[in-house]
Amino acid sequence: MRSTTAMMSGNARQWAVLVLGSILMSRVFAALHIPAAPLFAGMVAGIFVNIDGRLIYSPRLSRIAQIILGVAIGMLFSYKAFSAIDGHFLVVLLVAFSTFAISLLSGLLFSRLANISRTTGLLSMTSGGATGITAIAQELHADLPLVAIVQYLRVAFVMATIPVIVMFVFHDSVSLPTIATTQPLGWSAWGEALLFVGFCGLSGAWLARLLHIAAPYLLGPLIVSLLLTIGHVSILRSLPRPIIEIAYVLIGWQAGLQLSIARLRSQVRLIPIALGLIIVINLLCAILGYVLAHVVGVSDLDGYLATAPGALYAALAISMAANGNVLFVLGVHMIRLFMMLLIIPPLARFAAVKPPSTA
Repeated sequence: MRSTTAMMSGNARQWAVLVLGSILMSRVFAALHIPAAPLFAGMVAGIFVNIDGRLIYSPRLSRIAQIILGVAIGMLFSYKAFSAIDGHFLVVLLVAFSTFAISLLSGLLFSRLANISRTTGLLSMTSGGATGITAIAQELHADLPLVAIVQYLRVAFVMATIPVIVMFVFHDSVSLPTIATTQPLGWSAWGEALLFVGFCGLSGAWLARLLHIAAPYLLGPLIVSLLLTIGHVSILRSLPRPIIEIAYVLIGWQAGLQLSIARLRSQVRLIPIALGLIIVINLLCAILGYVLAHVVGVSDLDGYLATAPGALYAALAISMAANGNVLFVLGVHMIRLFMMLLIIPPLARFAAVKPPSTA
């Protein structure tokens, strides 16, 4: 009983440090003009606070972040945002498939270099929905701890490199954000915002789950918010900035808390191989993003974010903060996500039939 109480007390202190650390680092990153600073602050704080791996990230926190992000994206709707995909759908489809194929080939290479099963290699390197892929890994009897570590290592790497690349490569593409209200709000305005998020979140998530839509807590609220925006029945033009920043922090925690030092130590032999392949995947996807941007006619930053190998919520947050074409970035990622959901389960089962060669 005493040990349980002490553990709960210790966890409470860690959560308190995590919250305070996220706030302080968010201020520092904001002063450095890093877009979506709370997101990266949450990730860094999560990694350092959860060194022993005792803090567990609740799925409810992820759902709250997805709902807020979905509602905010739906409020950004414009027909111009969809035209980039609608007018070049075959090109977008080809690039999305190419980024997906790169991760598949990297997974097969990882299985050879690390001498692990092909199923584990494929699931470890596949980009698009780290949580979903981890669940699939458990179902297909892959090496679940290794798949989870490599998946969140990839997400953390993408999230950590995005602000650096934005600051030094795409600095001219970043403009003042308009996705959130920055003016002081009264109680009635806050009530309206929370009511709108709650209505879109609950109804959208329920509808998406009923229709078996992928990523229901993101796409469901997004669809409801988008429909209300199109119909000009939305009570808001944008969400208050603190609500957006809460979503950013929760997304950052999701990556940071999953990547504890204790977990990394358990697979220390394979981490350098995995990290090397992740870097190669990122470089190849960045080249595809540059090509996509120039063919479709969006900014280089949106092309880069659209083809980023995973870290969907971070890519959306950065695009929102940079005042980019968020719906284009989301569209390309969702096309790749649907490919993953259709192809990976049967492919992983097929790969599991024959063990990898150890010659």
